[in-house]
Amino acid sequence: MFKVIMPKLGVVMESGIMGQWHKKEGDKVEEGDILFEVTTDKVTMEIEAYKSGILRKIVRHEGEEVPVNGIVAYIGEKDEEIPEEEDTAQVESLPENETLHDKSPDFAEKIDSDKGTKKDSDREAESKRIKISPLAKKIAREKNIDVSKIKGSDPGGRITKEDVLSFIDSKESAGTAEKKNGINIKSSNPLTGIAKVVAERMSESKKEIPHTSLRIKVDATNLVNTREQIKDRFEKIHNVRITYTDFIIKACAVALVENIELNSSYLNGNFIIYEDINIGIAVAVDDNLIVPTIYRCNEMSLVEIAKKRSELVTKAREEKLVLDEITNGTFTITNLGMLGIRSSVPIINPPQAGIIAIGEIYNEPSLVSGEVVLRYFMEITLSCDHRIINGNRAALFLKSLKRGIENPLELIV
Repeated sequence: MFKVIMPKLGVVMESGIMGQWHKKEGDKVEEGDILFEVTTDKVTMEIEAYKSGILRKIVRHEGEEVPVNGIVAYIGEKDEEIPEEEDTAQVESLPENETLHDKSPDFAEKIDSDKGTKKDSDREAESKRIKISPLAKKIAREKNIDVSKIKGSDPGGRITKEDVLSFIDSKESAGTAEKKNGINIKSSNPLTGIAKVVAERMSESKKEIPHTSLRIKVDATNLVNTREQIKDRFEKIHNVRITYTDFIIKACAVALVENIELNSSYLNGNFIIYEDINIGIAVAVDDNLIVPTIYRCNEMSLVEIAKKRSELVTKAREEKLVLDEITNGTFTITNLGMLGIRSSVPIINPPQAGIIAIGEIYNEPSLVSGEVVLRYFMEITLSCDHRIINGNRAALFLKSLKRGIENPLELIV
């Protein structure tokens, strides 16, 4: 009998959300078959089976949050007995000689059914111990909740995450609001998943990276007119709708080629300049932020960029991005212009050295050939790592970016 456990899919991953099961109890499973999906703080990934056999029991179902190494299912022989209470356990580590598959020692642990039974004293101590899932215990500790007052809903009285959150809700609804510094708190929930990762990365960025920011005003009149002229035809021919973001990605890629020092990182005292220009696009998904990556943008046409951007944004909102699609970015673009934000100062996405924030496109009177006319403008703010990017380098990059956006026909060819 083998345990199937929640794999650790990232350095900072502490738990995953169970997604769709591709097999059901009683199904025959071959090594390499897609077994189930996991949603982490960043992506949704398909998990393969690393042992052939019969899927004897599923103990974690779609929507449940499971800590890393928590047991989610069992694979074994057709009539092999499933250990009692094992479905509540969390595998800490695997003995070297019990690795299920060399390429993924974290995915399963072999169960030895011939091991000795527990001593009576151990059973007595265990019976007095409160049974609680690792995630529920973590939440209770962070909220200063006495778990002895919570009744567990799982078999055997085990306390789950839902039990803890329900207990917290009942306390708040009963008017037992907490106070901090003498102020009533309406609600307080520990950050989890991607919200926690974003908070940690932003704190790391502002604390460790000396930011310098420059802003430039760009005449977007030609950009607006060009997009208006081509969008319908391009959609008909290429089956993709060209957006302003696509033009900006292309212009940014060209500017990075001309100012390659911005496509870089400061790591362990080294100034690392990347050859590949992989631009990350910040995408808001509910209250979270995902940054999928478009690889080698400098080698792509405007249409290719548009198609890839559309694909990644759709997958981000459907939580279907895989790990390769949200890593290895070398520069980031964030755009709040569609929300009416004229300008903002972005925070660098480490370990990258630069990020630009795009503002809304707006009308403004301008003097052209002695006449006052209405033209379109946009403001772009660059934040960069001042340890390796000085003001002159940053200004030259913005100058190149401005030229590209103001001459959009050059970006189409």
